[in-house]
Amino acid sequence: MSPTPLPLEQFKRHLHDRFGEVVHLQTHISHVFLAGDYAYKIKKPVNFGFLDFTDRSQRRFYCEEEVRLNRRLAPELYLGVVGLDAAGQIVAVDAQDSEPMLHMLRFDQADRMDNFAQTHGLDEELIDALAQQIQKFHDIAAIAATTSHFGTPETVYFPINQNFEQIRGFLSEDADLNRIDQIEAASEAAFLKLKPLIVARKQNGHIRECHGDMHLGNIARIEGEVVLFDGIEFNEDFRWSDTASDIAFLLMDLTDRGFAGAARRLLNTYLEASGDYAALPVLRFYQAYRAMVRAKVALFELRADMTPIEQATQWATFRRYAALALGLLTERAPELWVTVGFSGSGKSLAALELVQAAGAVRLRSDAERMRLYPERSERYNAEANEFIYTLLANTARMGLEAGWPMVVDATFLKEAQRAVFAEMATELGCPFHILFIECNAPTLRRYLRERTALGKDISEATEEVLETQLQQLQPLTAKERVNTFRLHCDAPFAGQIGDVLAAVRG
Repeated sequence: MSPTPLPLEQFKRHLHDRFGEVVHLQTHISHVFLAGDYAYKIKKPVNFGFLDFTDRSQRRFYCEEEVRLNRRLAPELYLGVVGLDAAGQIVAVDAQDSEPMLHMLRFDQADRMDNFAQTHGLDEELIDALAQQIQKFHDIAAIAATTSHFGTPETVYFPINQNFEQIRGFLSEDADLNRIDQIEAASEAAFLKLKPLIVARKQNGHIRECHGDMHLGNIARIEGEVVLFDGIEFNEDFRWSDTASDIAFLLMDLTDRGFAGAARRLLNTYLEASGDYAALPVLRFYQAYRAMVRAKVALFELRADMTPIEQATQWATFRRYAALALGLLTERAPELWVTVGFSGSGKSLAALELVQAAGAVRLRSDAERMRLYPERSERYNAEANEFIYTLLANTARMGLEAGWPMVVDATFLKEAQRAVFAEMATELGCPFHILFIECNAPTLRRYLRERTALGKDISEATEEVLETQLQQLQPLTAKERVNTFRLHCDAPFAGQIGDVLAAVRG
């Protein structure tokens, strides 16, 4: 028995009579009406396997779940659940035969982040605020019970495999079918390799009640603040996921839209705030999965009433995401960079330029000290110093083995400290480079005073610390100088890093 058609036209007329202009948006699973200061969202009575909205009681349940879950991140947007009667009027949700409907505050669609990014770009302050908000959300999100099926290898792989099954039903061209075969084979190989780590991620508490659908279209800039909304309510397995999978969706989306630098900065800000560098081996795997989710959605949104141009656009979108997924699953050749320089010389800024230009992951000694040693008096003794450099080496190795370029931001004043990383690069067969930041003592003192006055940097180095460092630098050996690029602290680092990369890439 087919569901009773919803009185959408009557509803639009009632909204128009009350508010004036009505905007009707549509996805493969919902209708959204924007009128006055409000938005109304109605779930379509559809069944895609990964969600089932065919029963009205289920649609009501998921409306209520959507409010509960999204109030964690956007309490001001989610007003509650109301009903729609057969005449197209808004009624109480428990009114007889009413269709459940989400009631939300409306915001300017120009401020939805996908639209905002196209017109205004994505500045560093916005990206940092977004990364920090995601980290704080993940930090407080409920942790899956170790006895639950959430986040197990079988649960992780099921939707990945389902994507390929559902996509193949749309395909007829050999090129598309061959591409899907390649992506599926690469996904399965990556999954088998990562399976022990997936198990460990759950044991270590990284499977949480996440957002589940974190891309630019579900983020808005409201009154100057970044707001995440429209998280997954309809499928627990999609929502209770690895935090790495949650942020992987946004990283993939930024990359797809041409904001690779923003994606790289977002990842590094998030990792520095969370300390979850153990996510690096699984991040590209989850990004590829998320790309295939978007590829599938592009096919699900095909409709018979579309024009040939509209249908061609959907197919182009599908193919773009498929190509991105395959690229993400392709093995990368990593490289290792370390900085050498005194406090205040700009090591962290130079490393950050390498992050955004080359996609490197930055490991910052200052951030790790702050995280591991809450008591300042314990951060800088010999024992702490040795432990920090060991931690940086172990983390860099993990990133390199997962195919990430790594840049380690520390003073590296001693030859023995540098040698550990040089030997690691040789062992792993990856290039090793030193960024030596040249800066004279008077300039260093001035930079330190300016940085201290601003109070925005996590480094705690003082002029007294600097004076000690000036006596500790062990000159680069002849072997080290072969791999060294010298940067000048009084010139912009972006251009200098560009020149370095051009030299390295040949």
